[in-house]
Amino acid sequence: MEIISLQNENFTEIAAACVDGARAEFSQKIEKGGKYRLIVAFSDVAFGAEKYNESFLASLRENLKSAEALLANFVISPFSKNALSSIDDALEMTAAFKHCARRIKDCENIVGFEIPRAFSSLERADELVENFMQELAEKHPKYLFFREK
Repeated sequence: MEIISLQNENFTEIAAACVDGARAEFSQKIEKGGKYRLIVAFSDVAFGAEKYNESFLASLRENLKSAEALLANFVISPFSKNALSSIDDALEMTAAFKHCARRIKDCENIVGFEIPRAFSSLERADELVENFMQELAEKHPKYLFFREK
């Protein structure tokens, strides 16, 4: 699978924090035909191992669906507020964003996912990146993968 550099693309950053229960705020930030990098915090998606914030994910989906009419496209950019300290943390983050991908799978405006930057500081980073892409591509083969370089 190819990884596309975000530097070659022109995405506007939006924090997903404005998504949770704030559709009006979110839609005001979206322009017709825009390209957006939606920063989604790991802690907003998951409370712990296999404990997901379904309320947040439902809001995320609703907002992305509402933006479809504007023909806006999104790259989901996983972000961890805290440094990942182990490979297990990275695998938990992968599982959380795989679940996120399942919850937003019917949103036609999702271009793909950014590789979590937090992986780069961990041992076996290349394997973690490959695993992230394989896990998400398993049921979402149309997704592209991006990396900031």
